[in-house]
Amino acid sequence: MSSPPETDKPDPLTTHEAMSTSGYGFPVYILGVGLIIITAYFVYELLFRKTKGLAAGGPTFIIAGPSGSGKTSLFTLLRYGEKSTTLPSVEQNITTKFRLPNLPDTAKPFVLIDAPGHQKLRHGMFSALQIAQAARTIHGVLYLVDASAMSRPAQLREAAEYLYDILRITERVRGGTDVLVGANKSELFTAVPAKRLRTLFETELDKIRESRAKSVGKVGAGGDKDDSDDGDEDDGAVVGGSGWLGRRGEKGSFKLEDLETDVMVIDGSVDNGKIDPWIAWMEERAVN
Repeated sequence: MSSPPETDKPDPLTTHEAMSTSGYGFPVYILGVGLIIITAYFVYELLFRKTKGLAAGGPTFIIAGPSGSGKTSLFTLLRYGEKSTTLPSVEQNITTKFRLPNLPDTAKPFVLIDAPGHQKLRHGMFSALQIAQAARTIHGVLYLVDASAMSRPAQLREAAEYLYDILRITERVRGGTDVLVGANKSELFTAVPAKRLRTLFETELDKIRESRAKSVGKVGAGGDKDDSDDGDEDDGAVVGGSGWLGRRGEKGSFKLEDLETDVMVIDGSVDNGKIDPWIAWMEERAVN
């Protein structure tokens, strides 16, 4: 019996070349490019458009402050009415359904944003604040600090640097954007009282503006750039820009009361649930 005739098997390489030549391989490249574009779009939506939409879409409060100050614990307590153990945040916590307890149920819910405190992650907070100010939806910034750590020069300096950059932004709108400095962990023995903390911040903020003015002056003397004038242009304030904060005067003359921004320093404790004064501050601004 004779065996059936063998048929030639196509060479894989020849088949691939034929597909590419005939156009069948071309859609594969289109698909790859399309996946990259779609992925980039969704990353953009998650990292930028979401924050932009929330900040501009409704009345907004922003919780900010250095790492470890209790921001996420405060966010959880305000949002869900209960305390919880949290870890340092690496992304914003956002809700569009925040309701202040003493406002009527018919009141419009607020956007509440908890911004990460790490220095490299603060750009999102600055963007959200500027967008909400431009949209006139910002009602206030809760700047939380660990009052028990404010007697340490390094921690005080870091908190003052961050506050300085926030105030540079809030001062760009007429009347300023109200800021509450929440002196958290006030129940601890080492906590700096609110009145004393206000004075410490004024002293440190004065040093910061003098230091930044000098650094800009050196750049200007070199012929590159001198933007030490007290204009409102965005010269990098969110990363330590040069614009003067407050009235011009002698060294040591800085006072928070001289700002357009209304800045209050109030004791409180997230762990002990003693945040009624902070809530009252929010409710007062919610109706204005």
